Amino acid sequence: MHTAVSKFVLAHDRYLELDRLRTGCHTPGEREFMHLQILTAYCEVQFRAKMIAGLQYADGMDYSEAH
Repeated sequence: MHTAVSKFVLAHDRYLELDRLRTGCHTPGEREFMHLQILTAYCEVQFRAKMIAGLQYADGMDYSEAH
C-alpha cells in the first residue's frame, strides 16, 4: 500500500507543479502542450486515487463506477 500512496503523491505533486508552470506559457503552442501535460497528469492522479480506494476489479484493470 505504501508504494501506491507514494505514487499518488508523486503524481499529485507533478500535477501541481505543471499547474503552477502553466502561467509562464507565452505562445499558443506552449499553452497547448502544457494543457495536454496537465490533463495527462490529472488522469494519472485519478488513476492512482482509484488504485488506493480499491475501486478496481480483482480480475483486471477495469474500474467499477461509483454510484
